[in-house]
Amino acid sequence: MTDCPYCERSFAEESEIRKHLYEYHESDELGRIDTKRVEQYIDDHDLEESDDDATRAQQDTDEAVGMTAATNRQSDERWELHDVQALSTREITDKLAEHGIDTTEASFRDRAAVVDSAMALVDQWEDDHDVDASGYDQDFIWMAAEVLWSQWAPDVPYRERIYDLVQDGRELREQDDDAEACEQWLSAWEVIVAVTPDDITTIEAADDYLPNVLSLEAFLRSLDNDLATLAADDPTYHDRRLEFCREVCTQFPDAPDEFLLDFRHFVADSLTELGRVTKSRSEFETLIRDYPEDPWAYKKLADSYWREGADEPTAEELERAVKLYEQALNAEGSLEQPATVSDRIGDLERRLADVDTSEAQER
Repeated sequence: MTDCPYCERSFAEESEIRKHLYEYHESDELGRIDTKRVEQYIDDHDLEESDDDATRAQQDTDEAVGMTAATNRQSDERWELHDVQALSTREITDKLAEHGIDTTEASFRDRAAVVDSAMALVDQWEDDHDVDASGYDQDFIWMAAEVLWSQWAPDVPYRERIYDLVQDGRELREQDDDAEACEQWLSAWEVIVAVTPDDITTIEAADDYLPNVLSLEAFLRSLDNDLATLAADDPTYHDRRLEFCREVCTQFPDAPDEFLLDFRHFVADSLTELGRVTKSRSEFETLIRDYPEDPWAYKKLADSYWREGADEPTAEELERAVKLYEQALNAEGSLEQPATVSDRIGDLERRLADVDTSEAQER
């Protein structure tokens, strides 16, 4: 159950409070956490920001740029993360002390070592101190925890960092810096792995546990696609993609079969691109064993015996490829352009006939 901090309504689902905040509260009323919720609601529903929202956002930016030292803020003024980042560490800790929270680097690191979230650390503060904060100063406390975490415990992953890295990547993508954007998203993936408990083995459970700022499956699929695109120009990304896709399969072994099948194909495809033919064939053989209804593993394994860089195939390999293509056509799953596979069977049968003719002539 989630309570709206601006009215007395409560919501059972995160999606419900996002919709409520978007429909019933002005943007300049929202703290940072709830602004993120509204942004996610807009993204999820492909909504466009209104002119009023854009105007208010610009006003917020202008006010922030023209603002004097953040320490002069009044408690009823909205905090933004850049406001807190502009403060010195001493100014942050002094303001926290004003709200009843005494912290040092040592005590902060001790707390960070046993939680994986700035919000969880703030909950500890509230349990252990007589915290006196209202309005937007509640946002300050959360932001202060995140800023101090980046300064005092940068080596300790925390959940909120995922959002920042994803957003950094989006900004870099808008600047057409796809490679660096991908690096930020890979860093976000590293944090996801670090903070997700071992007993979470499905995408759905991880989505519930991680901050509600992205659809995890969509993020993982998008990152794989980005790695594959970059690899077309820089082959070193084939290795990065291979490592990433293997980690995804290991991290979420109980994900839906469709998801796991796709990512295991990505592993095999990366091995193929890297020229590790024996290992890629082994991956496809394992896929055929685990998903006999999937036609693509049969087709790709057949291709490996005679197409695109394969050594000159033996008659036995050509026969093996024909059998695999036939299995691809007979598998229960759908195969795009089955006529292409049928044509390849015809090509191979003609090659096998030529081999038989040549051997007969030699005899």
